[in-house]
Amino acid sequence: MSVGKLTEFDSESDCWESYIDRLEQYFMCNSVKNELKVATLITAVGAETYELMTNLCTPHKPATKQYAELVEIVGKHLKPKPSVLAERYNFRRRVQNRSENIANFVTDLKKLSKNCGFVNDSLFENFKDQFVCGLRNDSIRQRIFTEEGVTFDKAYKIAVAMESAEADSSLVAGGREVPMTPVDVQQGRSPQENVSPQEGCYAP
Repeated sequence: MSVGKLTEFDSESDCWESYIDRLEQYFMCNSVKNELKVATLITAVGAETYELMTNLCTPHKPATKQYAELVEIVGKHLKPKPSVLAERYNFRRRVQNRSENIANFVTDLKKLSKNCGFVNDSLFENFKDQFVCGLRNDSIRQRIFTEEGVTFDKAYKIAVAMESAEADSSLVAGGREVPMTPVDVQQGRSPQENVSPQEGCYAP
């Protein structure tokens, strides 16, 4: 019995790269031999994608191609190589939206960085810089600026901690109430009616 389940590829909703990643995990789990990978791929993708393969491989049949070659042919058709300059432009202009938390901002920033051509250390430096510069909260950004030689991981931890503390503070401030006294209860008065402006911060 095989491990896992192969589904057809849907060009409208699926990502070809992700589909191939899952397919190769299936190969690994089920010890699929190299000579059977093309046949498995053709069988799994479904009629619509097989027709696409056939058109792209004409005048040859998809089965005559190597597995890696077939994957590349379909991949290039479905997702042409993007312009590195355009991808970097989109990456550089990405900032945190007002209704967006830091975790979601980072997730999308990572996605945008994939095709920017950043390699090794430049990837981490560029990602960190855009993350910090793109934060909408100036207080968080200024706090990160005080860290000497800060890494992205450190900047992210600081930002998330401050975001959480700010949210907790707002929640406490929004739910603050004046405690009722026994006299208030007996006389049917509200807490605000029992405290004058001179007595503290609970003035009406």
